[in-house]
Amino acid sequence: MDRPDMDANLQCAPCVLRQTLETAQQTDASDATRERVLRRAAAAISEMSFAATPMQIAARAQSIVREETGDGDPFAEHKRVANETVEGLVPELRAGLERADDPFEHGVRLAIAGNVIDVGPGHDVDIEATIEDVLEQPFAVDRLDELRADLETASDVLYLADNAGEIVLDRLLIERLDADVEVVVKDRPFLNDATAAEARAVGLGDVASVRTRGADGVGTISERFDQRLREADVVISKGQGNYELFSDVDADVYFLFLVKCGVVADSVGAPEGSIVVA
Repeated sequence: MDRPDMDANLQCAPCVLRQTLETAQQTDASDATRERVLRRAAAAISEMSFAATPMQIAARAQSIVREETGDGDPFAEHKRVANETVEGLVPELRAGLERADDPFEHGVRLAIAGNVIDVGPGHDVDIEATIEDVLEQPFAVDRLDELRADLETASDVLYLADNAGEIVLDRLLIERLDADVEVVVKDRPFLNDATAAEARAVGLGDVASVRTRGADGVGTISERFDQRLREADVVISKGQGNYELFSDVDADVYFLFLVKCGVVADSVGAPEGSIVVA
């Protein structure tokens, strides 16, 4: 049976509505269609239980966008540009990684910095400035040493990816892991989250096996995938959406992300704008 994890908050409703409108605006739909999207999404949100996960609510709203506009991947171009933009930074970033006093920590910080490439919370993206900042600021929640120690003995690592563009920086970290790594991406388009197509485009398949969660819903965890989480030696989860979904699972999961909203800040115990290895 599918089960929810982190419950939604009243603040999630206006955030999802804004996200829904911004998604509709990525399509060539008319103003009348966009209005219909917003009205349907507002009605759907009003009927959903706040015991649902924020991801479940967002998934329902995004399905309305697809139904009304006929666009199955509104952020396709955004994802392509994000991947190509970050790929252009790789030579310089890899050189910095090789020079770092602690390449593992540096790689973790790069992976977290990539989490800024997110259309969900509505933040403007300045990836280069974010990388510079994340390489310097302290972790607000710091389980880095535990993650390092667990990875030293791990042979099976499950890596839950988040956004396009961000996955380029994930690749730099995954390249340094001495284990079999399985990267999990979305089965179908959802905002600017990475699918198998985006993962292949940046060569993730060259450093890890790439899979999707199949028919599992965006905002739910099936028993099958719950079992896979518990079987892995180490699970690395990227991004707020994955934190919302997987924070209560009965498995050892390390969460790497940039805190982008007050709801998650309260949950993880770290201020907005901070970085965490939780």
